[in-house]
Amino acid sequence: MPETAPSMLALAYSVALALLASSCSPNQIKSNTQQSAQPAPSADNGSQGIDDVRTPIEKLKTISNEYRAKYALNDVFTKLVDNRGNNFAPLYGVRNFRVVLHGVYYRGGANNSYNTADGIRDNQNPLQVGGLNNLCEEGFKQSIYLYSTNYNTAPRSVSCTTYKNESSAMKYDQISPLNFKNSEKFISTVYNVIKGQSTGPIYGHCWNGWHASGFVSAILLKQFCGYSDAKALDYWIKNTDGDSNYPSIQTQVTAFKPIAKYQISAAESELICP
Repeated sequence: MPETAPSMLALAYSVALALLASSCSPNQIKSNTQQSAQPAPSADNGSQGIDDVRTPIEKLKTISNEYRAKYALNDVFTKLVDNRGNNFAPLYGVRNFRVVLHGVYYRGGANNSYNTADGIRDNQNPLQVGGLNNLCEEGFKQSIYLYSTNYNTAPRSVSCTTYKNESSAMKYDQISPLNFKNSEKFISTVYNVIKGQSTGPIYGHCWNGWHASGFVSAILLKQFCGYSDAKALDYWIKNTDGDSNYPSIQTQVTAFKPIAKYQISAAESELICP
């Protein structure tokens, strides 16, 4: 019959309208709107802040550049803080402060003999609380006392607000480097900072900032910056400020050989080595 095809078309048209109305119901529209309004998944799987999505070498570059600019120490001989603890007030409490690895490791002594803030006391002592607090405020995450004498009188950590107005804390540890078996402890500790497995910078200190601190720094420069035996020894001697008559330490400087499992890349060395 002539009306059959148009009737079927009309029926199909009615069904299509019904389906369209169903798909655009208020509940469906609300569901679609909520789904599209949800934020895209985070690239860092929920971690907070830009620092969490950077690679270790990007973090190393940031901290290296930060402290290069902050301290402007372009070589391993120049002091930011002098023998009496002066010339850079934010670090008062240390002595003979020098860079070893930019943003990673610094060396020096403890200002006990000339300290007018915390009080003068015998030179053979750890850092006083004022010096520890100042290091923390400068962004240091760890300080290591290189002798054991009177370490039991010092706090094991301090908390502070840094110069960037951030809450922070700094550990205060003790390791005796002139016991040669402890060399790897320093290498691994610094390696972990370079690789982003722990945070820095680190301040390693003895009493004056000459002998034990110089030994640790010399082996770090051999391990991470390619110093030869002769260059490391020359470095150690020059940074004793004329008090280099310690042949046993000189022997240990030249005897140390870089440890293969703590090798770093040329790009990492370029970032941190003075």
